[in-house]
Amino acid sequence: MNISKLKVLFIDWFNTLTSRAFLHKLRQDDPQLFSRIDQKIFDQSPTGWHLEWARGKIGQEEVAEIIARDGLLSKQEVLDIFADCCKHQNVDNEEIWEVIAKIRKRGVKVVLATDNWDIFCRYTIPALSLERHFDDILSSDTVGFLKRDTDSGKLLFFEGYLRKNGIDYEECLLIDDSPANISRCCECGLPVLKVSSPIDTLIFLKELEEKL
Repeated sequence: MNISKLKVLFIDWFNTLTSRAFLHKLRQDDPQLFSRIDQKIFDQSPTGWHLEWARGKIGQEEVAEIIARDGLLSKQEVLDIFADCCKHQNVDNEEIWEVIAKIRKRGVKVVLATDNWDIFCRYTIPALSLERHFDDILSSDTVGFLKRDTDSGKLLFFEGYLRKNGIDYEECLLIDDSPANISRCCECGLPVLKVSSPIDTLIFLKELEEKL
């Protein structure tokens, strides 16, 4: 894209700013329990309810009830695990905040754009004070759509923010690792940079800052 047109930089969270999955702490503390909960969420959900969780159709209370049904943990114990794990997330490299701050000073808005669950907004955002590092935070559970969701060629996840700020697709750039998100955004005309790790993101942002 033409860097001179760039008004907003959308940055994904998982595998883009952090390599830590949301249950990273549990995986370290209790690998066996981690495996059971992780499998319950992702492998035993043929109807894709974890995606409905990400779209805000269900919340952590309902998810905790689903996980607690096998009797291994109580609902409250599951909720406590969610809170503890989410509060202990972090970016891979703290240097990223300094680079993002420099980009924002150049007049480009930097927005966290994540397909995520309500527990991210409730626990991770305040625990890491993410609001002070970004001009805005878009999370699928509050927006109601995943980044891949479209209608008539429009990216539903981004539409509200872009309309509110009077920004066109060609004035944006999304940094993301997901092939599904990248493919759909490209189809709709929103520029995307594919990264494979937080290291890639840091390298690109440093290069971008020098060009602005």
